[in-house]
Amino acid sequence: MTKVKEKKLRKTDRPTVKEYVKERIKDIPLTIMMGAFIAFCIASIIYFICIGQYRDIPIGFAYMAIVFVFYLAEYTLNVRAPYGYTIFMLLFVLFCFLGASYNFYGLIPPLDDILHAAWGIVFSVVGIILIKSLTGAPKNAKGVIAQVLFGLGFAMFLSVLWEIYEFSGDNLIHSMDMQQDTIVKHFHSFFLHDPYDNLHTVEIDGITKTIIEYGNGQTLEIDGYLDLGLLDTMYDLIFCFATTVVFSVILAIDWCKGKYFYRFIIPALVGEKYDKKGNMLELSAPQPEPEIEKEEITE
Repeated sequence: MTKVKEKKLRKTDRPTVKEYVKERIKDIPLTIMMGAFIAFCIASIIYFICIGQYRDIPIGFAYMAIVFVFYLAEYTLNVRAPYGYTIFMLLFVLFCFLGASYNFYGLIPPLDDILHAAWGIVFSVVGIILIKSLTGAPKNAKGVIAQVLFGLGFAMFLSVLWEIYEFSGDNLIHSMDMQQDTIVKHFHSFFLHDPYDNLHTVEIDGITKTIIEYGNGQTLEIDGYLDLGLLDTMYDLIFCFATTVVFSVILAIDWCKGKYFYRFIIPALVGEKYDKKGNMLELSAPQPEPEIEKEEITE
């Protein structure tokens, strides 16, 4: 004889995708920001088609997909991003798009360095929310320092991966030059010392020009010496690291002093709330709903 026994299970309070979408659409400022960014990407794609700039069409679609990634991350990690981080992230992405596809890197030479500095903030926040979603909101200074250090390491890890991507792209696709070249006037070299060893260097200083001679006899003259991307890569990493360290220190101090900046920039877990003085209220525990599971028992 087989009987059916009812067993109550508990499930998380995560909303369904439909419920989440409805909730976020009702956030008018967020919807306007995301809608405006999508509209810009669509307009850019149309513009690239009209002028025959076909290389940047897939780039436009890739940047537009960032909106989907933003919402997917929020839903998956069960967090809600504050306006401060959302605005900063969208501006970062927008200027990356303008730099790569609208020649803003040429029009504003420091822009690439500025964006690499901003990279540290954007992705250290991503690292913080990743570990925060696993361990919960920090309860004390040790907790926030651990999360901030993880965010710093995460941002630098992604920065290194990006430089590897740039190096690989430049070597595999001849039309790319993401590791931008730099004109230098001096350098030190073990290789040029005679005899060669790792104890003595030759200082090459006051370089006025370099002449490149092709196999067919043609020559190209450069004012100075051309560094093929090394300085660009190192400056990118240094700017990212410096900004991330400063951001991490400010964030840790602010958390101990009232969490004003912390709440402005760091996405909150659903139910994570603070009073006006920055004291965390009891994290609203997910309210489980009973679910009926039928279990067969054979006698």
